[in-house]
Amino acid sequence: MNRVHAQRISVVVPSFNQARWLGDTLSSLLAQGDENLEIIVMDGGSTDGSDAVIARFRKHLAHVEQGPDGGQSAAIARGFEFATGGILAWLNSDDMHLPWTLAAWRDAFAREPALALVHGDRIVIDEHARVLEYRSLRLMPHWLLARMPWFAQETFAFRREAYDAVGGIDREMRFAMDYDLFVRLLAHGRTRYLPRLLGAFRWHETSKSATIQGSIGAADMRAVRARYGLPQWPRLHPGRVAASAAVRVGSAAFRLLPHDASQRPTRCGFDVRELFRAAPPREPRAVPSSDLW
Repeated sequence: MNRVHAQRISVVVPSFNQARWLGDTLSSLLAQGDENLEIIVMDGGSTDGSDAVIARFRKHLAHVEQGPDGGQSAAIARGFEFATGGILAWLNSDDMHLPWTLAAWRDAFAREPALALVHGDRIVIDEHARVLEYRSLRLMPHWLLARMPWFAQETFAFRREAYDAVGGIDREMRFAMDYDLFVRLLAHGRTRYLPRLLGAFRWHETSKSATIQGSIGAADMRAVRARYGLPQWPRLHPGRVAASAAVRVGSAAFRLLPHDASQRPTRCGFDVRELFRAAPPREPRAVPSSDLW
């Protein structure tokens, strides 16, 4: 059993043939300058040059495994077995964090020791890391999130005790492993939505969201709802319509809301990586910029 460090954040990065974006993902973690961050990369035996990307970042990684892994859910679950942090998260290898994500998590968990899970809003980016749109959950209660999973997986982090208490990742899930875990954590303990951008979700033609969301993904989500006694709402059910409207209205209004100057929403078409280049360096152990991107 690994010794748990309460203040450490352990982030598992599952990856398979994502060399094109893996550097962005790892850079977005390291560029935050968090001195107590642990990164674990689980590569499923990529053949696209991912090994060269991993080698470039290897000195900053706590653990790396490369080879067949049984799929994304199994890779994430195994990655958490090596984690030593009291706060856990995973970041898919085509997504990114923002310059303040880890600090926002730390602050939320420090202010509320009883929190099991925190999550926030996302930027949707394209294959070139350019902003497409925003997804804000300001008007979306947790009651609806359990029934219509609009939450942004790359923005959420959870306490290790809560993860262990609910049984961890379901290794059999091929798409909705995040939804399955989210529902269990919601039922387990206090959850806090942070009304700020915390992650960048990359939409591209080879992503799971683009290729299997309507088939395997939909079946997985139906299975999760059935497992926990949640309703299988038809498309025009009032609850489903309300959830969709809440997200769309909240997202449309996002730019009009007041924001801290360092976290102001960027215009569509903006390269989200520029947020890191504009962010002031953090001390005492910031990763040299030459090691990033």
